[in-house]
Amino acid sequence: MTATRLLLTCLLLATSAAAAQSVTDPALLAAYEAIRAMGPNLNPQVIEGTGKLYAQIHKTTEKGALQVTRDVKYGPDAKNGMDIYRPQTTASPRPVVVFIHGGGLTGGDKVNPLSDLMNANVATYFARHDMVGINATYRLVPNITYPQGAEDMQAIVHWIQANADTYGIDPARIFFLCASAGCTHVSSLLFDPAMMDDADPDIAGAIMLSGAYQAENQDYFGNDAARREQRSAFYLAEHYAGKDVPVFLLSAEYDPHGIEAGTARLYDILCRTREACPRFAQARDHNHISINQHINSGDERYTAMMLEFIHDTLQGK
Repeated sequence: MTATRLLLTCLLLATSAAAAQSVTDPALLAAYEAIRAMGPNLNPQVIEGTGKLYAQIHKTTEKGALQVTRDVKYGPDAKNGMDIYRPQTTASPRPVVVFIHGGGLTGGDKVNPLSDLMNANVATYFARHDMVGINATYRLVPNITYPQGAEDMQAIVHWIQANADTYGIDPARIFFLCASAGCTHVSSLLFDPAMMDDADPDIAGAIMLSGAYQAENQDYFGNDAARREQRSAFYLAEHYAGKDVPVFLLSAEYDPHGIEAGTARLYDILCRTREACPRFAQARDHNHISINQHINSGDERYTAMMLEFIHDTLQGK
């Protein structure tokens, strides 16, 4: 079966599951209409326009009663920081979901300049669901080269392992949730043995939203085309022979073609190289920006799938 047919099969299944839930909130419906009008594009107008929609929406979303610890350092660089969201109640050690933002490897932060409610929406959502949510940032190009972004991901894992008791985290239940270029670094953590301790990524699973899996940025991956290909998520996944970590791949209905095709290509590789295909869904009504900004908006079509993936992974399903 070709990558395209595999993707279409999963799309039909995912669309049927999502269709079982309906969205009635007028603000969300208006946002989706605006996103449809923007089309499958990724440019400053789409980034700002989508951000403004969700900056407004998140003003009234449920935030829960959470403890928030801001600007925790996991490494020496100014960008090695994170905000930690957790329930106020004391309980047994909880799973942790670490959000890794996008930004083309050259931009982005744990706080979106349009609103301090984004990218906090992701960590807030999972903390509201009895987990610990971490909203992290990482070093950016041109200040780093491959594989230093992935080293930041590894440093986050090491920090969690060292500080799990303080924050009520179960270090055996670490999940990463990445968006766009954030998935560039997370995929290196998942598939590059050089980024692992004892051939183990040391995370329980990864949710990857509209990932950037090509190794196109020459400032980060280098000028040699053959070397860049070997550093791409595609090559690393194709040749990876270590411990398989469960992944859930999501794309957006209005992702640009190249990004959607990249998700399909990685899906095909993992189907061929693992015993079973990974989970996949296409987020209807969303674009490359809203796919993560919609989390905690009240639309549970895809966040429910994320919670199910985490639960099933922890149950060994």
